[in-house]
Amino acid sequence: MLLFKLIIVILLLFVIVTLFTALYQLNKSDGDSSAVVKTLAVRVGLSLFIVFLIGVGQMTGLITLNRPPF
Repeated sequence: MLLFKLIIVILLLFVIVTLFTALYQLNKSDGDSSAVVKTLAVRVGLSLFIVFLIGVGQMTGLITLNRPPF
C-alpha cells in the first residue's frame, strides 16, 4: 500500500519537473514550440495516468479515501 502511494508521489514530482522543463524550453526557444508541446503532452499523459492509478487504487482497496465528517 505504501509503495503504491510512493509511486503516485514520484509521478506527481515528474509532472512538476515536466512543467518547469516546458517553462524553460518556452523561454529558451526562438519560436520553435514543438519541444514545448511535446513536454506538455508528456505532462498531460502523466496526469491522466495518475488519475487512472488513483481510480484503480481506490477500487482495489489500496487507497482509502477520507470519509465526510458527518
